[in-house]
Amino acid sequence: MTNDVLLIFLKNPNVLTKLSQSLGKEKAQEINEKLQTVTCSVAGKIDCKKIVFYPYENFIDSIWNTGNFNTDIQKGIHLNEKIKNAFNSYILQNKEDIAKVILINEDCPQLTQTILEKAFESLNKYDVCIGPEKKGGYYLIGMKEPLTFLFENKIWSTNQLLDETLEELIDHGKNYFLLPELQCVTDIYDLHLLK
Repeated sequence: MTNDVLLIFLKNPNVLTKLSQSLGKEKAQEINEKLQTVTCSVAGKIDCKKIVFYPYENFIDSIWNTGNFNTDIQKGIHLNEKIKNAFNSYILQNKEDIAKVILINEDCPQLTQTILEKAFESLNKYDVCIGPEKKGGYYLIGMKEPLTFLFENKIWSTNQLLDETLEELIDHGKNYFLLPELQCVTDIYDLHLLK
């Protein structure tokens, strides 16, 4: 196994989303379970350390209870802080033993093993890799050193997130690699992706 780390962030089922507003909490939870199953299957094929970040203590989810995945709790109040803390926890501090760390969510059924492998491979040459999402955000972000500026003053559910992130990387002199653009399931108009 490599030193590479894949971080998988799960959504809090108690937080109101566009899906739960449109379909109700139970149906939205069913969809999230399908998305997690797809993500679990793809992530399970990658040769790296895999950490599933539960949204709170005592979160129950049997999909990830295999020997292939470790678990942790999202630490922080806002998503920016939670993601920054996750990266800081798993990017190795020992510079002699560098790890590449990639973060994904559970909501991108188009994500493949090939794309994840390409993301890790790209970090051999680039400072950051990003998987652009069709609505202006991203489904994946990876790096090999803590770049905390990427998680400050960000609003994650806007269509400007990707552009703002790329501008910041350029301003800080960091190069980046863009993976194929994919679509996440965030509202009822995306449900066709699950079929």
